[in-house]
Amino acid sequence: SHCGSSKENNAALPNLCLTTRAAMGFACHLHPFSLSLSRSFSVLLALSASGALRPSLADVLEQSALARLCENSGHHEQCPVTLLQVDSQVRSRAWNAAPHSAVEQPSSLQTLGRTFFSTDPAATADYFVKYFQAAYVPLPACGSALRAAVKVTVAEAYPPQILVFIGDSSASIGTWNATQTAVEAAALIGDALRPGGSAYTPWMDNHDGYHYGPFDGSSVLNISAAIESALPIEVYGQNIIRSYVPGTLWTVEVVYRDLDADAKSQLEVLGSVPNPDYCRSPQENPAERPGWSKATYMASRPEVAAQFMVDIFGAELIENPYPWPPRDNCTAVQWVNFPELEFQVHFVLSSEWQDANFKIEEHVQAMSGFWALESSRFHASMYNSLVFLVDSLDPYLLRLKARSMPYMLMHFDSQQYALFAIIPENAITVQLRSQHLSVEAQISESLCTEDFGDMLF
Repeated sequence: SHCGSSKENNAALPNLCLTTRAAMGFACHLHPFSLSLSRSFSVLLALSASGALRPSLADVLEQSALARLCENSGHHEQCPVTLLQVDSQVRSRAWNAAPHSAVEQPSSLQTLGRTFFSTDPAATADYFVKYFQAAYVPLPACGSALRAAVKVTVAEAYPPQILVFIGDSSASIGTWNATQTAVEAAALIGDALRPGGSAYTPWMDNHDGYHYGPFDGSSVLNISAAIESALPIEVYGQNIIRSYVPGTLWTVEVVYRDLDADAKSQLEVLGSVPNPDYCRSPQENPAERPGWSKATYMASRPEVAAQFMVDIFGAELIENPYPWPPRDNCTAVQWVNFPELEFQVHFVLSSEWQDANFKIEEHVQAMSGFWALESSRFHASMYNSLVFLVDSLDPYLLRLKARSMPYMLMHFDSQQYALFAIIPENAITVQLRSQHLSVEAQISESLCTEDFGDMLF
């Protein structure tokens, strides 16, 4: 029988079916219930060894798909060893086949900032100016599109954070309704921040994390302004504040220190809540720089997202204080670190905060632009991107090509390139900006909404 012949098959093996279709050009012939578990994996290994599963697809054939096969097979005792064997052999073949001299060339990577889809870019910019002492930054004209940008200077020793907010009602940016989703997310986050409201929503896993300074070295957030305006916030743990970024799918998380007793008391009155993280164990975290220190995402497959950051962008997997594999009623997390930048990216599956009306995987599937990107189409969800600055796009393009990962490349009059990639199964977009490109690559039509002029270089 073929993949897609029943809902049961599709639910058990969506990624495996998609991967084998892409590799062999027709529907896959592995039936998870007609073959034994060991035989199924033997077929996979044979495909990989023969080249039918092309090495460049290794990163799509993640353990998450194989784990779902295990879960539906009735042979749970064989899963851990078999998963490791398959993952190791497929990845080894992928790396051995890649042109290391080209793919592994280092390129200095720096944090630059973010782009956000916003229902009201001006209001979003005003929020950062008022509470983060940001400065407005001019952008080139872009027709009827609403845009705004700010620069947040968080620590003198580190580059400023550039934030661009984009409102685009164009019908050509994908079928996902970005405006409706932002409105719904705002309502859920607002309810979580309201005294007596719901305790948490997985949307709040989308946040940037800031450590200390510049306000007297105590907080990136202007706490005095927050208190005076009764800004809706959550305060939990020993020193963590969470606030909503208006018009977006995002919040911010601020770690503060050295506040006087009166300020602490006023903060607690505004929004003191229990820690929403379940099953977190005490652990010493790697060094985090002052200011913007991490980017965190709601993720349906944290392990896939983390491995993508390692393989494509050179991050390092690091230990985290949450249980893995995922456990019932526990937060499941994967962390990666860029040690030279002292910057982390976290991928969070807060399944314990799901309910009948909110399923993380459903939301991720709805807003994923991965398939649009395969057709060289820009998707509205790509307006939400983590942006790095690099010396050259070459090594990253080569890595994406080596794994048959879709990408979009734009070129602007300001003599800069923008490279977009989407993390499979997670609807997370990473964008690279550079003035250098020497490898052959298809360049798509540029969007003025993504043209930031000369402010980056």
